[in-house]
Amino acid sequence: MARSENFKIGFVFDLDGTLINSMDIRKIIAKEIYEKFNIKTNDKIEREIEELIYELVGGENRKHLTTKVMLSVFKKLGLSFFQRIKALMMANKIFKRESKNITLYEGVKELFQILDEKNIPYTIATTSSKKEVEERLSKFPEFYKKFDGKIITRSDVKNLKPHPESIIKASKIMNVPINNIIVIGDMYTDVQMGKNVHAITVGVATGFLSKEQLKQLEPDFIVETVADVKEILSDIMAEIEKRATLL
Repeated sequence: MARSENFKIGFVFDLDGTLINSMDIRKIIAKEIYEKFNIKTNDKIEREIEELIYELVGGENRKHLTTKVMLSVFKKLGLSFFQRIKALMMANKIFKRESKNITLYEGVKELFQILDEKNIPYTIATTSSKKEVEERLSKFPEFYKKFDGKIITRSDVKNLKPHPESIIKASKIMNVPINNIIVIGDMYTDVQMGKNVHAITVGVATGFLSKEQLKQLEPDFIVETVADVKEILSDIMAEIEKRATLL
């Protein structure tokens, strides 16, 4: 195979917590629910909640994961069954209210401009539905247009991340060998999906997991934000070339 084919690369990006900032909404939800139910916490409880969330999102991906996480956190905070249901309804209402304020992370547009200039293909692989993706990305029409036919949602696969079905589909869309793909995301499921097919993995510390928690997953690279990917492009390329010599 020619060198140009061997070293053609492509990116698979997660969406929430990686390209778009939906994490601030979670802080608003927490603040309003804490006030509504007069919840008092301390550093110990907050650490326990953080560990609980890490445990829940660090396993196999599941439908309605966010709902299960919130209900578990509400239980940990001492809410009764009926209070948990009321808090969940309240959280959903707040999310819908605040979703119009969702933004792209700083530097995202510049990163994709660089990828376009270098003719590096990319896709999105997300566990959000097509409707949810449309609602979020339609706020950024020029950016959204870049991904026409390049978004893999939970509606497009039988098996959710970390199963490799999404990355296999992405490989076909981009016409890039799987081991030349770079998977970028903020959760265990993103990193593990890449590891399952020996792709390059990049953990992003803007989502559910902190930098220290990402280190435990042992991705090939860790960045503070997805915008920092442009700074490690040469390192990513070197890693792919190194692996190629071992095949």
